[in-house]
Amino acid sequence: MRYQDIKWEDESEFEGEGEKAGKKQVDELSFAELLEQESVPEVEIRRGAQVSGVISAISTTSDNVLVELDALHTAVMDKNQIYNEKGEQQYHVGDRITAYVVSYTADEIQLSLRLSASKQSFEDLRNALQMQLPVRGKVTGENKGGFEVTIMGKKAFCPVSQIDTRFVTNKTEFMGRELSFLIEKIEEGGRNIVLSRAKLLRKEAELKIAELEERKNQDQDIILDGIVTELRDYGAFVDLGGFDGFLHVSEMSYARVNRASDFLQKGDQVRVKVQKIETTNDGKRRISLSMKAIQEDPWATIGNRYEPGKSYSGTVTRLETFGAFVSLEPGVEGLVHISEMSWEKRIHHPNEVLKVGDRVDVRVIDIQPGTQKLSLSLKNIEADPWAAIDQKFPVGAKVKGTVESLKGFGAFVQLAPGVTGLVPTEILKKAHGESYKKKASPPQELEVVVRELNPAERKILLSLPEIKDDSEDIQAYHEYMQTQQDKAKKETAKAPRGSFGDILAKSLEGKKKS
Repeated sequence: MRYQDIKWEDESEFEGEGEKAGKKQVDELSFAELLEQESVPEVEIRRGAQVSGVISAISTTSDNVLVELDALHTAVMDKNQIYNEKGEQQYHVGDRITAYVVSYTADEIQLSLRLSASKQSFEDLRNALQMQLPVRGKVTGENKGGFEVTIMGKKAFCPVSQIDTRFVTNKTEFMGRELSFLIEKIEEGGRNIVLSRAKLLRKEAELKIAELEERKNQDQDIILDGIVTELRDYGAFVDLGGFDGFLHVSEMSYARVNRASDFLQKGDQVRVKVQKIETTNDGKRRISLSMKAIQEDPWATIGNRYEPGKSYSGTVTRLETFGAFVSLEPGVEGLVHISEMSWEKRIHHPNEVLKVGDRVDVRVIDIQPGTQKLSLSLKNIEADPWAAIDQKFPVGAKVKGTVESLKGFGAFVQLAPGVTGLVPTEILKKAHGESYKKKASPPQELEVVVRELNPAERKILLSLPEIKDDSEDIQAYHEYMQTQQDKAKKETAKAPRGSFGDILAKSLEGKKKS
């Protein structure tokens, strides 16, 4: 209960002077009890002290802001104190603020978030230096070493290295601006005053980082807006409002980003999530940021957009010896293995059929969201030429084909795009003698007879029409191939599928040399 809320008894109930005296005694006792009941803790009010209070009123007719320090103390602050350097109102009624007592009299308590020129004296400058209080000053000129600044009606100097925490390339951007500074030294009776804004910015940054760290320790998600200030191939530095964080290239997007400059430009505004805050060995604070942490993971819902067995359009992003990576959308890349590139011919390297940047149609073979793996195929877009091969090229059929290559063990003959058979060397020799190389070299056309079909291994054994009995030659070929295969087992254990022919040719070549 406050003093003004006490309900007094009607005076007519008291009679005589004694009764009036009794009433007076009751009044005094009640007021003493009231003060005791209030028991409001008082703040220490002294010049230069740091105090905390709540803004209770912002005048619309004057430049005053009222701040309630406690139940017994109300202070006044200039309205310009609640606006930042850009003219934006930072504080409103009900906000709690921490300020400095710049003057204290029986009639008034004057506060300031930073010391300014108004109503201050040289003694205030000394107090600001001793207590490291921020002061307000206007940049009025520049010289070789820095800037001329007017504070509290006096000229001061701020070195160019101390006007900002970053290297200053354009001095004119600071001209005419009102900024906050810390006083570094006062000499010659106030004729030599040196200021630092960088030191103040670093102090403010430390407080902000400490606040972020506290929130991070409480497992809060911290999302901030920042501006890209510097780019490296491996990432970008982002200004988060007086302090920098680092955005690694791998955290920019779910899509592959090779260089930061491919994705961002200096001056870009970005929204980032604080991943972690660390202290390095040299005592500096390192803040790791992520853009993709606040983006939707495309692999989380990939099953809604892609289905095995269906075809989609994508872009080739990179080539490796084992295959090509194709991007179906930002953040979703799949692999076309080299074995899935063509029905028609054996591919030794993806660059034989693809190049980076190509737009291609691919078929999804398999999706593994957990490991973010997507298996794709180029050749499955077209019909498999080996499908129903026994109907196209039945055993005993005579067909014409083109010689693709001639090896030591026989000639490979293309019967149709993607379908190749082998005529053993012994059969070629029996038909053409030693001139078989001339008759069976690319791109000669041969008439052949289908002798054996093996659709599972995609192999066709061929003969020539002029050879009436080739059974012994076919049998000898199989026995020879089995012998060579047994010798080459160790070499073929790690070899890719379909490489037996090359290994066999190499083996034969070695035999000839020996």
